[in-house]
Amino acid sequence: MQLNSLLQHISYKSLQGNKELFIKDISYHSQKVTQSSLFVCIKGQKTDGHDYVQQALEKGASAVVVEERTLLSAGGKNLLYTKTGSIRIEDIIHNYGAGVVVVQDGRIALAELSAAFFDFPAKKMKMIGITGTKGKTTTAFLVAGILREAGYRPGMIGTIWIDNGRETTPAEHTTPESCDLQRYLAEMVENGCDCCVMEVSSQGIKLNRTFGIWFDIGVFLNIEPDHIGAGEHASFLEYLYCKSRLLQQCTLGIVNWDEPKLSKILRGHTCRIESFSRRGEAAGSVLAAAERTFFYMVKGKLYSCVKARLKGESFTFQLQLPGMFNVSNALAAIAVASHFDVATEQMERALVKQVVPGRCENVGISEKFVFLIDYAHNEMSLRSLLETLREFKPRRLVVIFGCGGNRSKLRRNRMGETAGHLADFTILTSDNPRWENPEEILDDIEEGIRGTGGAYVRIADRAEAAAYAVKQARQGDIIVLAGKGHEGYQEICGIKYPMSERELIENAEK
Repeated sequence: MQLNSLLQHISYKSLQGNKELFIKDISYHSQKVTQSSLFVCIKGQKTDGHDYVQQALEKGASAVVVEERTLLSAGGKNLLYTKTGSIRIEDIIHNYGAGVVVVQDGRIALAELSAAFFDFPAKKMKMIGITGTKGKTTTAFLVAGILREAGYRPGMIGTIWIDNGRETTPAEHTTPESCDLQRYLAEMVENGCDCCVMEVSSQGIKLNRTFGIWFDIGVFLNIEPDHIGAGEHASFLEYLYCKSRLLQQCTLGIVNWDEPKLSKILRGHTCRIESFSRRGEAAGSVLAAAERTFFYMVKGKLYSCVKARLKGESFTFQLQLPGMFNVSNALAAIAVASHFDVATEQMERALVKQVVPGRCENVGISEKFVFLIDYAHNEMSLRSLLETLREFKPRRLVVIFGCGGNRSKLRRNRMGETAGHLADFTILTSDNPRWENPEEILDDIEEGIRGTGGAYVRIADRAEAAAYAVKQARQGDIIVLAGKGHEGYQEICGIKYPMSERELIENAEK
């Protein structure tokens, strides 16, 4: 594709150099630049793509896209200023034969250029976007499972993996960078997918990764303070605003009627609105609602059984995913599926067999106690998890968790308080300490749990913590290892060391 053809789809300040250059690929990472590719400079949390223009050109980039803020005219010459010095635009053009495109916002330009380069794949599928503080992954799996049961071919993008309709690959971000996102969508179209179920994170919206994608259905699950701090969101207000922007980027919004902040979420929405509720008394105001729910355990497996209404008609479904928050996730999925050609019988079959890696996942190492893995890594999700497990009336509820390094310290304190109030016994351990000292992270959690009077121990090594839990387990206990779920690593000082939660538990049992 020629550069000038791509540029027809974006607003840009100027173009210097040959506008008829042929573009074979598009990239925002200098290490991934290939011959005749377009390199788009974006600013990240730690690095700025403008500092790698020289590397991209040396690797064969045909053109570069730079932000206007990085340019300065001096002595009649345009200069690109980088961390390592300045580069004359004239030299880029003459020495490398490259084109230079100047834009206001590199991330928006990357999103628009990527969509055009991959021939707008989102327009060729039904797009379903799901956001919320918790439940995005489970709801996405449930929606995809129902649609697959009904004969559709869904692709999926989310926290656990990318499913392009032919194979799955581990995900690096809940919502990928726009260039990667458009590439995945193009693969789905090529593989015959007719719809895409996608988790939409607040960071994905804030950083314009989903810019230009129009969703047929946008789902808003819930919101509580999270992802607030350095490198994330400046405030809860910004977090809420970013999430609610999904309802300005879709045709139909399906929202949680039970969410206390729903009126704030709907402020400024531009889509048609439908809702779901797990409270039967609200059923007259919503599309899908739970009328009656009960939980039970069979051979160490936890189940939810729900009598629900969909568009006024009653039906019953079961989940292997326990708890009221998963009932809410299932109702959201049912509401989405009702806009496809799906029978309630197909919904029932899909829901009862759906499991989600790392989400209340039963490891099944013993008949005398239940040991679960869950991704709960903030106060809201940990509270919902523990309240849910209480419904099964275990002899003891034991939780093992830690908190990630280089993240909000307030989250640690609140998670400690939550565990102290809701669990019978807590084992504080390491999660992803990143660049922080694990023991100092545990100090922050301990500060929260200490005032609750809840029983706890500190065991920083996660494998030792799991082994201790197994050794101390009693008949009828429910033990949950929370925080990492599906993740197959532990991040320490910038290195991701392989680590499987399931293997930790299975080895502990030995």
